Amino acid sequence: MTILRKARFALGGAVAATVLALSAAAPAHANYEAGVQAYMNGQYAQAIDIWRRFAVAGDVRSKKILGDVYSGKTLEGAKTAASPLEEIPVDNVQALMWYTLAAYHDFTAYQTPSAAEVNARILAEQRLPEIRGRMSTFDVEKAERLVAQTFEAGSPYDLYRLGEMYQKGAGVDKSNTRALQMYALAKARGVGEASAAYEFLEPLMNPKEIKVALEKVEKWQPPLPPEHTGKTPQQEELERLKKELEEIKMAEALKAVSDIDVELIQRALNALGFRAGGVDNKLGPSTRAAIRRFQYSTVARDLTMTEDEKQSVVTGVLTPRQTVELFRDAAKAEHPMSQYVYGIMHVRGIGVEQDGHKAVNWLEKAAEHDLAIAHYALGVVFRDGTTGLNEVAPDERKSAFHLARASALGFKPANDALRRLSFEYTRDIQ
Repeated sequence: MTILRKARFALGGAVAATVLALSAAAPAHANYEAGVQAYMNGQYAQAIDIWRRFAVAGDVRSKKILGDVYSGKTLEGAKTAASPLEEIPVDNVQALMWYTLAAYHDFTAYQTPSAAEVNARILAEQRLPEIRGRMSTFDVEKAERLVAQTFEAGSPYDLYRLGEMYQKGAGVDKSNTRALQMYALAKARGVGEASAAYEFLEPLMNPKEIKVALEKVEKWQPPLPPEHTGKTPQQEELERLKKELEEIKMAEALKAVSDIDVELIQRALNALGFRAGGVDNKLGPSTRAAIRRFQYSTVARDLTMTEDEKQSVVTGVLTPRQTVELFRDAAKAEHPMSQYVYGIMHVRGIGVEQDGHKAVNWLEKAAEHDLAIAHYALGVVFRDGTTGLNEVAPDERKSAFHLARASALGFKPANDALRRLSFEYTRDIQ
């Protein structure tokens, strides 16, 4: 009856999180192999769908291989007409979730698990440190929440298993409070092992921890299926259209990047230690070699790329997007001229979205180093205001201050701008 209930629950549309009734399903070798065959034929979406269905039904091999493909591993023998990585983008959160579910798969419902199933669990466990190592703390926590939701949406025995994981810190963060909560829930649903685990853990906790755990028991509800929590088709379509429009706008913004002087690129490369040599505004051998070093640095730590794929990025000619990244990195490295350039990019929407606040922020950082042209740019920004996101309103006092500072630092165009500002300001008063 438990198995049938879980099957109906999965077919009713419960999340990856609802699916894995980790303790009760029998293996589905033939269907796992059907997913492999689809993958080998280049039908990657179909392969994912097959494996997900049988991971939902409790097949450990399907869980493990989902971890493989989402982590960027390519199965040997797959057709190359379309790259697997194009069809199945790397998703470390999904990879960690599936590897964890495979690594802590429970075989107690099996009479005799096959060697392939046991091996899948072992290999998944071995992959966990590598996947965690490439992820941010935020993404690891996100994956752990998905794992916890999976167990919580399963059988009473799954609640007990999740309690064990919390108690040991295995696959999720160690938490005696959460462990006791899961044991209490499983115990109330007739799991004998949970009663023994509860009796063992409770004396090890202080009264406050026990109180919090029992409060969580009172408030606990099984995770809702995706039809109640997921996005509607209309919301997904609106998000897709919004993303498409943003990409079109960005493509237009990147076109202007090609007008940036080589001299500024050389200064940014030197500031980051890529050794472009003398600043002569020429795209010579030294500058190209520095660009290649910068390009390689952008992909050097990408664990999803082969060395050949990394070398294909190293061309010696910056793409518009790489140019933006170069000035962003140099600006963050406290290079005043790059901070000025990056600020102007935000003023005009060159390679980035127009944003008045970000423009002023970067220009002010450059001006702190007494860069005359940055003071001049701030004078113009505060004289005319900005358009786009976070508009900056005209402010004649700030404009006069920065233009006067630029003039004092010897930037001649600031003299005329300051005189015109003074004349117009006096005329407005009159």
